[in-house]
Amino acid sequence: MKRQDIIIEAKKWLGTKWQHQASLKQVACDCVGLVRGVYRELTGIDVDIAIDYPATWHLFKKEERLYAEAKRHMVEITKDEARPGDVLVFGFYDHPASHVGILTSPDAFIHSYQDIGQVIETRLDDAWKKRLRFAFSYPGVLD
Repeated sequence: MKRQDIIIEAKKWLGTKWQHQASLKQVACDCVGLVRGVYRELTGIDVDIAIDYPATWHLFKKEERLYAEAKRHMVEITKDEARPGDVLVFGFYDHPASHVGILTSPDAFIHSYQDIGQVIETRLDDAWKKRLRFAFSYPGVLD
């Protein structure tokens, strides 16, 4: 799977309605469902997430559950190593990481954002960079 293939597939999800724990292109997905769905579309492999993740778990727990699941299924890289096609993991305030997206260019990413209600492409501005906690590559990604 090539980086460009990841970006092309992620863009096909734009406009998909946000729905907690969903992962169906042009039907509904949440941020984790988008990352899982893009991988599934490109490889035919459906990654099971071992945790049931209530929409607000990160507000009440201090465990880095999203990070741990990402690390189980993807290759961790430093934030500075992230390139288009890689997965970004964000956290808000002092809560554990709770949001993911796919980097599409050095200054933009695609994510399913509950506040907007759908999959969108967003500028990776200073506010988002401040929230960026971790970065991962899909397994087997090629340049």
